[in-house]
Amino acid sequence: MSDAPRQRPAVDASRATYRREVTAEHVGQRVSVRMLVDDGDGPRPTDRVGRLLSHADDGWIVVDRAGTLHVVDPAQVVASRVVPAHPRLDAEAHGASADDPIERAAARALVLDADDRVLLVAHLPGGGRTVWTAPGGGLDPGESYEEAAARELAEEVGLAVTPGPWVWSRTATFTFRGIWLRQRERWFLVRVPGLDVTTIPLDDLATAGARWFTVDELRAVGGDDALAPAALPDALARLLRDGPPTTPIDVGA
Repeated sequence: MSDAPRQRPAVDASRATYRREVTAEHVGQRVSVRMLVDDGDGPRPTDRVGRLLSHADDGWIVVDRAGTLHVVDPAQVVASRVVPAHPRLDAEAHGASADDPIERAAARALVLDADDRVLLVAHLPGGGRTVWTAPGGGLDPGESYEEAAARELAEEVGLAVTPGPWVWSRTATFTFRGIWLRQRERWFLVRVPGLDVTTIPLDDLATAGARWFTVDELRAVGGDDALAPAALPDALARLLRDGPPTTPIDVGA
């Protein structure tokens, strides 16, 4: 046997080359996307594998096998490719119709200031519509509703606070960028002295601003603007009059 050092095989250069091959033509197919995510310690690569549901210049949406929606910033994508379906596991959801939506759990924060105004964020779901709703979003894997509400407040609004009581529940079926979702929400009451809405980061996909509303201003919302839930004015008026309920109230869609 020779004592000469063993030579390691050279790594195929093509395997070390980042490939960005996913395009809008691949919507509906299974993809693997490597993106850079900054978790506070600097950017690090993170992989997302699932069905590509939406592909636009300002963001891609991928759903994994657990039903979690991942919003991908195209500017942070370093590699992407189409991958085959898993040979043994069920395929990821399509969310292609109201009869077969993607089930999603979400948490929202009912943020009120010292003047009993509510903080709402404008969302642009498509079709020229603007939907005003409370800050919040879907739960991450292993996350509680309370943890999700706190995280979303920090990420979306820049508030580092502990959510208060769970006051409302809401279940709604709707479309976002052509994706049908059935979302089960818990709303948590949060009281703050005030907040300058011009300082809110609002880096979520398809958000277009935030503002404070009084109950009377909520009642005046109409035209191409909508509230989610539609019963928000009456529900808020009741909460301000009676205080937080002992059991969460269903506020409808």
